[in-house]
Amino acid sequence: MAMIDPSLDNGVNECVRRKKYASRSKEGHVGTVIKKTTCDLATIPSSRDSRRKPKKRSKLFKKTRFSVRGNTANLRYGRLDEYEVLDEICRGSYGKVYKGKEKETGRMVAIKKELDGFCKSSYREIDILKSVVGHPSFVQFKQVVVDEYKDDVYVVMEYIENDLRRSMKSMETPFNESQVKALMKQLMEGVNFLHENGMMHRDLKPSNILVNNKGELKICDFGMSRQFRRALGSYSPRVGTLWYKAPELLLGAEKYSCAVDMWAVGCIMAELFLEDAIFKGDSEIDQLQKIFGILGTPDDIVWPGFSSLPGSRFKFVEQPFNMLSMNFTIISGLGIDLLNKLLACNPEERITAKDAINHPWFHEKSSTS
Repeated sequence: MAMIDPSLDNGVNECVRRKKYASRSKEGHVGTVIKKTTCDLATIPSSRDSRRKPKKRSKLFKKTRFSVRGNTANLRYGRLDEYEVLDEICRGSYGKVYKGKEKETGRMVAIKKELDGFCKSSYREIDILKSVVGHPSFVQFKQVVVDEYKDDVYVVMEYIENDLRRSMKSMETPFNESQVKALMKQLMEGVNFLHENGMMHRDLKPSNILVNNKGELKICDFGMSRQFRRALGSYSPRVGTLWYKAPELLLGAEKYSCAVDMWAVGCIMAELFLEDAIFKGDSEIDQLQKIFGILGTPDDIVWPGFSSLPGSRFKFVEQPFNMLSMNFTIISGLGIDLLNKLLACNPEERITAKDAINHPWFHEKSSTS
């Protein structure tokens, strides 16, 4: 017969009592096997006041609490009421980001509300944020926060004043070459760290790059990121933001590599000089037309396997020349060389992050200061 254990919580003992008396058989004997209860302790009334019914926690809270603690090792877990949620900073495909304040310390933080709850992309993002903790090129993860009584899950990170997109718009004069070098060096060091540790960002763009008042750059928003084991794997091409998507993704390639990140890095470098996106299509086909109009239309000679990609069946305007240098008269020859290597249509010819960091452009004395 099940015994009442005085060391247990009153709610547990009450649950055992109920199970004991509910398990009488038709003959009136008390059963000797008590089924293990799965009820939430927060919803079991105390034996002192069986009429009091505390507010139930949401199903998502119970599920999230188990998932976070069970599947993500050493993950700090907290409650939303530890923070004061202030203004909304931005909104993305997977969540809204708010400016917040930690009540205990008064420190400012960024609080990202996961729009789809704690889904697969959330796990990926947190795994990667944990992997880059301590690296200066990434926003620092603090903890996961759950609202106990609503279906809301949040990720708390360090707060950075501006993103690169807003910085460019608010500046009276564009970045000079020396400033672009400083920013690109930090960006490439962060991207190189990701790639060397088996991670792709897959959504690099100015709004996902934060810059503080000291000029320190931090990569954020890993909702579309992916860890990989092989240099070239099969993944979904439905990732990234249109103006920064590599040609292989626009053409529907399901096998691609870290080169998709390097294309986005090249688009960002061009935008820092132009103060606007270099390729501004309104559809995937139009985006490809914009790319080929400046870099030249590829074929199987310059890009082996081009005709086998799903999107290559469309008829693109024939443009045989690379006219990139005509759009960047203020950049040195070495700067154009790096930009051409970042924006190579053939991903096999695109420069790696490791080689880009060591490109001679970074060691060349800039003509502007």
